[in-house]
Amino acid sequence: MVEEFRIVVVCTANICRSPMAEAMIRHALREGGPGAAGVVVESAGVYGHEGSPIAPGSASALRALGIEDDGHRGRLLTPAIVGAADLVLTMEERHREAILAGSPEARDRTFTLREFARLVGGQAPPAEGGAAGRARALVAAAGPRRTRLPWAGVDDVPDPYGGPSEGYHACAALILGEVGTLLRPLLTTPM
Repeated sequence: MVEEFRIVVVCTANICRSPMAEAMIRHALREGGPGAAGVVVESAGVYGHEGSPIAPGSASALRALGIEDDGHRGRLLTPAIVGAADLVLTMEERHREAILAGSPEARDRTFTLREFARLVGGQAPPAEGGAAGRARALVAAAGPRRTRLPWAGVDDVPDPYGGPSEGYHACAALILGEVGTLLRPLLTTPM
């Protein structure tokens, strides 16, 4: 049986940024081959639009990258979802703060997407076997490297919701770059 590692990506309504990140991570994991087995990715929103489809602009931005949203339906983030996650990645600092207000025990495994990518980017792949073991090692190492930056919002992924299509494409490009950075040490097999 393959060990499981659960990633939950969080934004406001779970119809725009978090489903794009979820789809991108899932796509990268599929492309990563058997080395990515056991990593499960899902998303939710702090004010989730339960059952709503992905925003059309987000779906279009994903399609432009050759990625499908797999029939995404929005859902509300619950303490149970946070409790089951091995890693929670938020789109904004305020999402992280909302999660920690209700689930303070999740602090060491809750990061903004950009913060986590910065903390693990350039790291050598952990020696632990399998993707789940490497992912746990990355999360454990990221917490002690975390610092509080002197200005708010530096790690936020801007919300394109309701704006022009260019905003969705720019958001998707930003997320894709961060996803590539954070997954590189996870999907690279140690020598």
